[in-house]
Amino acid sequence: MTTAGPAPQTASTRALRIAIGALLFGGAALVALHDWLGIGGSSLDSTVNGPLYDAVIASAGVACLLKARGAGRERSAWLAISAAIFAWAAAEVYWAAFIENDPSAPYPSPADIGYLAFYPLAATSVYLLIRERTRELDWRLWMDGLIAALATAALGTAIVFEYVANRATGTRLQVTTTLAYPLGDILMLSLVVGVVALTRWRPGRIWLLLLAGLGALVVADIAYTLESTGGGEFTSYWIEPIYLLGAVFLGAEAWQAQTAEIQPAARFDGWRELMVPVFFTAVMIGLFAIQYSRGSTRLSVMLTGATMLAVVARLAIGVRENKRLLEQVQTDHLTGLGNQGRMQVDLEARCGRAAEEPVTLLLLDLNGFKRFNDTFGHPAGDEMLARLGRQLRAAVSGNGFAYRVGGDEFAVLIDGDAEDEDRVGKRAAEALTARGRGFEVGASWGAVSIPAEADTPSAAMRLADVRMYAQKESRRLAEPGEFDELTAAELQVGSELPRDGKAVEKQE
Repeated sequence: MTTAGPAPQTASTRALRIAIGALLFGGAALVALHDWLGIGGSSLDSTVNGPLYDAVIASAGVACLLKARGAGRERSAWLAISAAIFAWAAAEVYWAAFIENDPSAPYPSPADIGYLAFYPLAATSVYLLIRERTRELDWRLWMDGLIAALATAALGTAIVFEYVANRATGTRLQVTTTLAYPLGDILMLSLVVGVVALTRWRPGRIWLLLLAGLGALVVADIAYTLESTGGGEFTSYWIEPIYLLGAVFLGAEAWQAQTAEIQPAARFDGWRELMVPVFFTAVMIGLFAIQYSRGSTRLSVMLTGATMLAVVARLAIGVRENKRLLEQVQTDHLTGLGNQGRMQVDLEARCGRAAEEPVTLLLLDLNGFKRFNDTFGHPAGDEMLARLGRQLRAAVSGNGFAYRVGGDEFAVLIDGDAEDEDRVGKRAAEALTARGRGFEVGASWGAVSIPAEADTPSAAMRLADVRMYAQKESRRLAEPGEFDELTAAELQVGSELPRDGKAVEKQE
């Protein structure tokens, strides 16, 4: 999918982008150097982790907003990303202004509204990008993405959510707010892992920047939540640069000129097709063991069960898809009957159990079809073969299986005794008969009882072939004039192809 390129930039726009880039990358680097290495001393704490920190986040939002101007069909996605980052920045500003130094600050507060709004807005943006960057994905990619996302959610719930849930205190609203953060983080992390699975675990540079930005924010938030719920004196300075790293990745992605489309056709072969289901099944087995050894929340158990169901569904759909593809490979596209490969597989299987379940092989070859095809044309010939194939299937239904094994050659495997063989054989030959003005198509056939007359597929095919051509030769000698002469009207240029076995003259 091709998206619109960036809009033409004016001098003021270029200057704005340079200023935003300097603030985004330079500001994030200054915060990291101060918080992790202590450069600048404690006197800069309030400035670096206050106005500068907030300005870096806001600059990432402005970068994404500028990206939206020239994003074409992806504009809605980039507007959603911008809104998510601005909600985060507004929460940080409110926190610094009204919450940070207030020992009796309310909880939850308006800052929590901004922080929590980030999750649905960011999730919406990822969804919109997936919608615009994909065509029709292979169902296996969707299933792998679902399995990866559910497994990540199950692990996150077992490790993070349960830890926070067991330590959350306060009123019902306060507990709900506290639990909303790990739930949002788990949702975002599951979405990131699921999208990586959709890209066949090779997201590429552009997707990687976006997903790495969201992932860094989730990691920082989980670390903050776990440490803040652990009790005791808490300082977040070592975590703050990780948050800004997420903002830097999101802002850097906005600078990319082209989008990366998720390829629709998946290449699954051998062990690669089972890699995701097997890996995450092993993960879920380990998680079940953990849950069994200690009490787990209902949410964790439900997500684990949902992941296992998704794995089972993935494998079940895979079996059905493989069966459907096998049917396509073994089906003659013109008549809908089994093809030669299907007949050989079935014949070998029936020969293997012929001692308990006798079977008859019937080979049939059309008489008069070549002249019909040469006279009325190949499209009419194909239509005739398709019609005869439908008639043959109907004639042997319930007593055997029909196949088209060559251009005008058919075969039938008949269940039952000699009486059934003769009755079904005559019915099959009649089904391959068509007559009309100037043409007649019939069938010669040869039958072999298995195992009475042959006990291997090759022996049965040879004997049936000999008998079929012996019948064809005897008919040729007995009836040298196989067709009546076509009338001049049927051979003229204005004659149409036959319909339903009859030549139809074009009406002037």
